[in-house]
Amino acid sequence: MEDSTPIAGAAVGNLKLWMPAILWLIALFVLSTSVFSAANTSRIIEPILRFLLPSIRDATIAMLHGLIRKAAHFINYCVLFWILIRGPMAGRPYTALMLCVCYAFLDEGHQILVPGRTPSLYDVALDSSGALFSRFLNAATSEPL
Repeated sequence: MEDSTPIAGAAVGNLKLWMPAILWLIALFVLSTSVFSAANTSRIIEPILRFLLPSIRDATIAMLHGLIRKAAHFINYCVLFWILIRGPMAGRPYTALMLCVCYAFLDEGHQILVPGRTPSLYDVALDSSGALFSRFLNAATSEPL
C-alpha cells in the first residue's frame, strides 16, 4: 500500500495558502448581493454623512454615497490582488492581475441575477484599476530582478 501523506500534506498546504484569497472572494460575492445594494447601503452611509456634515445638501450626500461605493470597488480589488500576490500567486503578478479582472467580470455578471443590483462595465473597470494600482505598488516595493 502506497503512502499518500506527502500528497495530502501538499494539498493541505495549498489550501492554507489559498484560504485568505478564497475568503476574500466569498466576501466580494456577498458584497454583490442585494443586501449591499445602493438602496441598502444608503441607510447606513447617509446618516453617517449627515452626522459628520450636518449642513450637507441632499445632492452632495447622493454624490458622496456614490463615491464611497465606487471607492469600495477600487479598494476591494487592490486588496484581492495583494492577497493573491502575497500568497498563492507569489511571483506571478500578471496571472494574479488576470484573475482579478476575470473575477470582476464574474462579479458583475452575477449581479444580472440579483434583484436591486445593476451590472456595470464601469465597475469592472474600477475593479481592474484597483488591482492594477495594487500591481504598481507591488512592483514599486519589490526587489529589482
